[in-house]
Amino acid sequence: MTAHNGPILVIGATGKQGGAAARALLERGWEVRAFVRDPEAPKAVALREAGARLVTGDLADAESLRTAMDGAYGVFLMLTMMSGVNISLEAIADEERHGRTVADLALKAGISHLVYSSLNGVEMGSGIEYYDAKEHIEDYIRALDLPFTMLRPVSFMDNFATYNRPTRDGDNLVLALAMVPETPMALISVHDIGEFAAIAFERPDEFLGRTLGLAGDILTPVQIAETLAATSGLTPRTVQIPIEQLRAFDEQVAKMFAYFNAHPAPAIDIAALRAAHPRLMTLADWARATDWKL
Repeated sequence: MTAHNGPILVIGATGKQGGAAARALLERGWEVRAFVRDPEAPKAVALREAGARLVTGDLADAESLRTAMDGAYGVFLMLTMMSGVNISLEAIADEERHGRTVADLALKAGISHLVYSSLNGVEMGSGIEYYDAKEHIEDYIRALDLPFTMLRPVSFMDNFATYNRPTRDGDNLVLALAMVPETPMALISVHDIGEFAAIAFERPDEFLGRTLGLAGDILTPVQIAETLAATSGLTPRTVQIPIEQLRAFDEQVAKMFAYFNAHPAPAIDIAALRAAHPRLMTLADWARATDWKL
């Protein structure tokens, strides 16, 4: 374990990944600066109560970022492309611009370790615009020769409690996904993304310069439904949502699921990840840990 050489600035601190990273760092005794737009927002207040120091700013305000980085040892960077419930091309362009700004400022500030949470599959030429934006940010960070760790998480287990929550139909648990039911799908808990961010900062000799795909389980939609149904004693059932139906809601999400169907679960060495983080959760572990209910 490395000595804590200074504070970590967490960008995206009130989001799921940023919040998980901030808490994992605080649990390990790091000083955490949480970059927030509204210090009175409930999630910001919760971070302050957990021990983080709130730093008010905006990604569009370079001066606020510069001030937040002053004297920091490391930066955890998570950027979202969401605009409301959809992914807009304008928001994607904003994300890429913000990522470049953070990288430029991190270089000028002499940041010792930048941990960037990207996406698994960004290097595969998927044709998905928001994947491309994250790949461009990765490339920009490398081109600046910043000391980095790239985290590439897969689909979130936590989405089964929100966007992809199953429904109940009599005695059936019904999982509706735009996936072929027998296609393997890689999954990770948001909690474990935060854990790996903290581990990377704790063990720079091991993680600096590495690009790490993150998954805790690989299951088909049929197996996902079986795992979640087991928590409630229901019979699992899967429904495949047509991609065209999804496209009517969000083009980017439709492209993503079409890509997932064409490219089954990536080759990620889960055993090696578990060696680095023994408490890495399977979907069944996550359901128990979060007290998941239908």
